[in-house]
Amino acid sequence: MALWKEIVNTEENAKSLIDEHLRALNWNLADFTQITKEYPIPGGERADYAILVNSLPVAIIEAKKQGMDLNAALAQAKNYAKKLNESGKEVFLIFASDGKVFYRQNLKANTRPEKISRLMTYAEIKDFLNPETDILLAGLRNYQKIAVSQVVSAFQLGRDRTYIEMATGTGKTITAAGIISKLYKVGLVRRVLFLVDRDSLAEQTVRSFNKVLGDTFKINRLTGTKEDKYNDISVSTIQFLYVNDKYRAYPNNFFDLVILDECHRSYFGDWHTVIEHFRTGKAKVLGLTATPSDKETQSTDDYFGEPVFRYSYYQGVKDGILAFTERYKFLTNVDLSGIHDMGFDFEPEDLGRRVDVPRRNELIAEKYFEVIGYEQTHTIPKTLVFAASIAHANHLRDALITKYNELNKLPKDSSEAEDFIVVIHNQVRNASELIRKFQEIDSEIRIAVSVDMLSTGIDAPDIEVLVMARPTKSKILYVQMKGRATRKCNEQEHGKTKESFKLIDFVDLAGIEEVVTDETLETDEIIDTTEETEVSSDGEKIPSDKEDGEGKEPKETEKIEMVIADVPVWIVKSEVITSSAFDHIRKQIEPQLKAIKEKTVLKERFVQAVLSWEALNPGIPVDEKYLEAFGFDISTLRDIYGEVTATYKDFIDVALGKTRFKTVEEKNRDAVIAHLKEKKHLNDEQVEFIMMFYDFKKRNPALTFTQFSNSQLLQQKGGIARIKGLFGSLDKFVQLYDEIKAVSFLDV
Repeated sequence: MALWKEIVNTEENAKSLIDEHLRALNWNLADFTQITKEYPIPGGERADYAILVNSLPVAIIEAKKQGMDLNAALAQAKNYAKKLNESGKEVFLIFASDGKVFYRQNLKANTRPEKISRLMTYAEIKDFLNPETDILLAGLRNYQKIAVSQVVSAFQLGRDRTYIEMATGTGKTITAAGIISKLYKVGLVRRVLFLVDRDSLAEQTVRSFNKVLGDTFKINRLTGTKEDKYNDISVSTIQFLYVNDKYRAYPNNFFDLVILDECHRSYFGDWHTVIEHFRTGKAKVLGLTATPSDKETQSTDDYFGEPVFRYSYYQGVKDGILAFTERYKFLTNVDLSGIHDMGFDFEPEDLGRRVDVPRRNELIAEKYFEVIGYEQTHTIPKTLVFAASIAHANHLRDALITKYNELNKLPKDSSEAEDFIVVIHNQVRNASELIRKFQEIDSEIRIAVSVDMLSTGIDAPDIEVLVMARPTKSKILYVQMKGRATRKCNEQEHGKTKESFKLIDFVDLAGIEEVVTDETLETDEIIDTTEETEVSSDGEKIPSDKEDGEGKEPKETEKIEMVIADVPVWIVKSEVITSSAFDHIRKQIEPQLKAIKEKTVLKERFVQAVLSWEALNPGIPVDEKYLEAFGFDISTLRDIYGEVTATYKDFIDVALGKTRFKTVEEKNRDAVIAHLKEKKHLNDEQVEFIMMFYDFKKRNPALTFTQFSNSQLLQQKGGIARIKGLFGSLDKFVQLYDEIKAVSFLDV
């Protein structure tokens, strides 16, 4: 009985600590219109705490004794929120705590739970749920308000860096304006620096901010003069501050908030010193990106941590915010073997030489005019063409002008189309002026051929056609290129509306099309792309399965293996993109996703079973027969957790939060160390230096050995001289690293 009482007291002590914490935040625990304990949940369960606004529950807090898994407590709170929502309530904010550690999750933000420094005050929660404190915020879309609340709350609760991920066209800039306005309102900032990496984007941002914030805040480009101190919001390119160390002219506490536009870019190389200068003055850092997290953007997650908000292209299409894609695919048999590989993409000039083939350029021009139906309409929709190099862009423009002249029965060397079919890149003298003209609704420029200059930050919602003539391996670049056309257009005064756009793919970029953007998407969203128009390799629209009544199999060329949502699937590579292909993927992946969900549920049940035993039989080891009665024999547990050598004790310790299983990366790292010691016969210090570089590259894949050699990390260990002393030469050191960098040793 005494042991049982001790367990009860331990859990009650956690609640007592939470009570004290809430009182310190000015909560009135006797005001049951604000907060109540043991709140009834449909089905007979009770939540430890429910927070109420207007007598309705809006948030749940689950308390657990110290040592318990707070993620399991969050899962429990999530289940309570789901049941309350099914009964007509709206609860999407959940917390878990043991009285000393606090976790929070916003179920509408499409992000994982986050550790926070404290719970929220009642005023903060009310403000979080209803952020419309001024006209600007009241005019935001619902998902944008959620993003504002997430960022403001993250900074209020102690985070100094965070980022949000929003698809192109969903309003990152207006959301950033809302965040700035709200942070001013709550007194967290007084001077803001907004950083971009292109001059055209800086001008565009100043214009956009002045439209929505100009009546309240002074907004200007950073000039490097004393006038900057009068700005509320300063916009600058990162290059302006970095060159000649101009950032040093500003005290490190000059800005309270630094916002990085397109934060997946190279802010983490040499330019990192600019950001860190202001961070040492306690400036908060907010990143904005349209690019979903993956290994290409690892440095973003390493620097900021997990994003606090996500809104994907597919969610935007589903909500009617973004234009959907009509995909046209033509194969032109480009051989990419042997092209210099820069890691995440090909070297541009090398790529340009390989794809810049006269007959191929002619074919692209021919198919482009077929797809837009030029011979029937004699109109050219606003079009953006992505080329591989400057020479390739010029040759594509020539091919398009030649085809235009042919279709209009003009002389081959006619210059009629030269003013509306243009090349735009950073070596064109009037590039900025051409970009400005191209962005105008119904611009005289109908076709812009670009290399990379127009892949980001260009706001031209009436772009109706994208031509992909540039192969890439980079999901970042692909998402950016596609994002140029995803905005809807509703310019009534010009008689211009757009609900969809054509994507003409000559380089098989569908292979890196993002099918599932994050863990929160359900299986049926995998096939959202069936909205895309199906077109054969000679440009004819193919009847859908419903139209021809039978459904034709795509012409098979080869089978390829892809990994979707961590599930390997086989896909027939074809010249035709048909709905049957998506059905084929769905049928393979659906059982796998279902199994993943079932394993998650089984893990939660196993944790509950172990915790129940602990509560009823404190101090007594969990009986294996008891677990088997719940269906958790050792082979089942090994299957659920994917740990083929683990014992009952290992699984029980994990369930109790005493330990955790190592990740695949951790296991691989251990195996690499073992390989270096046992196969390469390196001593401990040599292994330490190899692994120092290994970890450096894992965190910062884009950084070079030169940057590693200049890092403070290496200097503290003796620098290059010590590497030479240990390995004889730098070449030997790099050679050893190259042998292990891309190899998994788990099965060696």
